[in-house]
Amino acid sequence: MNMQEILKVENLKITFKTQLGKITPVDGVSFRLFEGETLGIVGESGCGKTITAFSIIKLLPKNAILGDETKISFRGRDIATLEKSDLHKIRGKSISMVFQEPMTSLNPLYTIGWQISEVYKLHEGLNDEEAMERSVEMLRLVGIPEPAKRTKEFPHQLSGGMRQRVMIAMALACRPALLIADEPTTALDVTIQAQVLELMNDLKNKLDTATIIITHDLGVIAEMCDRVLVMYAGQIVESADVFRIFDNPLHPYTRGLIHSIPRIEVEKRDQKKLSVITGYVPHPSKFPSGCRFEPRCPMAMEKCRKETPQIYRPEEGHTVRCWLAEGSEIDG
Repeated sequence: MNMQEILKVENLKITFKTQLGKITPVDGVSFRLFEGETLGIVGESGCGKTITAFSIIKLLPKNAILGDETKISFRGRDIATLEKSDLHKIRGKSISMVFQEPMTSLNPLYTIGWQISEVYKLHEGLNDEEAMERSVEMLRLVGIPEPAKRTKEFPHQLSGGMRQRVMIAMALACRPALLIADEPTTALDVTIQAQVLELMNDLKNKLDTATIIITHDLGVIAEMCDRVLVMYAGQIVESADVFRIFDNPLHPYTRGLIHSIPRIEVEKRDQKKLSVITGYVPHPSKFPSGCRFEPRCPMAMEKCRKETPQIYRPEEGHTVRCWLAEGSEIDG
């Protein structure tokens, strides 16, 4: 893997002005991404994964405020402070995104070919004929049969798997350096999920694109990712390479996620009920003091209720935000 840094997020803090007052669903998130690497961000719904991804290309609602100390560097350039005109040059060309639900992301009033062609005309200045030719090539690359015919069809005429392939084609049209995929397989059945993941992996290797995958599915993480960030209640609670996360999870939340996965190798007579994490992710207006996972944690101590845990580094490349790791080296 090329170790050239492509993205660096420092102290990401996102605050919303709401009727409940100011809430901060993402607080103090920092991570790095390298060229050709696939980084997974995993956690339950409401943990702040998607809004973290949206913040990278500033797809945030008008009532969102980035923290004063937040810095988002793409290829050494701070893009958190860019004007809209400069961001438009980056979105879709250098940084692209595959959204969770293609049926709502694709415009139902325009053909597939028109929508992909727009990317080429906007970012590469191609004329209509050239853009359409490139669109057909891109649809062929993502495995869509009869690509020339598909360019004349509308989103509703395609299956869910086909629509997701179209979204991937649009995202990769200009060979971006960074691809962000938000729950790319959630709406698909298991067979199509496997096909889409294989496609993304193949294209990533061909194009050497760095990728961020947002998911709640640890199966997707195991299949696709080099490194993993585990998020809970707006914070990263553990980060490590994918092998360490599965072989030696240190945070009780990470362990809970892994233990909730059904195990095929366990014989039926030995199969017990799936392990579950009791309770729910708290609303950002009701984050507890101390450790945010404490109300749901089976290993919580008195200290967890009163003090926010520091981030420890028990081994190189592995960090955890938990008092159980106290005594390890403090990260940073």
